[in-house]
Amino acid sequence: MTPGELLQALIAKRGIPSPNALADQIALESGGEASAGSLQSAMSRLQSGKTPRTATMKPIAEFFGLDASVFQTPEAATAAAERLGLIRDEADAPAFAGYPKHQKSKIPVVGTAKMGDDGFYEEFSAIPGAGDGYVEHYSDDKSAYCLRVKGMSMFPAIRDGWYVIVEPNSNPSEGEYVLIKKSDGRRMVKEFLFRRSGSIELMSVNGGARLTLEMHEIQDIQPICAVIPPSKWRPA
Repeated sequence: MTPGELLQALIAKRGIPSPNALADQIALESGGEASAGSLQSAMSRLQSGKTPRTATMKPIAEFFGLDASVFQTPEAATAAAERLGLIRDEADAPAFAGYPKHQKSKIPVVGTAKMGDDGFYEEFSAIPGAGDGYVEHYSDDKSAYCLRVKGMSMFPAIRDGWYVIVEPNSNPSEGEYVLIKKSDGRRMVKEFLFRRSGSIELMSVNGGARLTLEMHEIQDIQPICAVIPPSKWRPA
């Protein structure tokens, strides 16, 4: 079960008419601490196969008496669904307006990102179609690719040996992990906080120091739509 399917099942079990209604209810009960708009955005991203920040999903998870980690991986979502008795046939899964059913794509693993300090990394075998296998995941970007992460500098958010799926043709959203290619050739993985006139504000994936980059320093910025466990890798 995917995290998006878990959310659908939880909403259906509570008899809530839609994800937007859930967002409104959580925002109301939080006394303004949680924004209905940000909650709706997080749920929409989750339903489309992307991985919102744990902090963004926290009020949603707490509404159902769960930890936000259940929405981070299919394994965690499945385990939570089994505990709650929510496992059902796919054909019986609820479909909510505004959340079309997506088909999984075979996303090629094009190389390994060896992580260093401050989020910088070196990429090896970065040749699309190089035959390093694939992972199956939801993505509307036909140019989506996958990198295997080597190193513990981003633990626990991204673990050694796990995979990140990158959508080069998508626009990054606030609170999303991003892959940045700098004009000097260096590459990094950061959390995208917000954009200013002529610059962007970033933060380390595992929290901590912030970083401001001027737009002229950036060659490309690509959103990371999902973090995938090694068990999802398949040989080419």
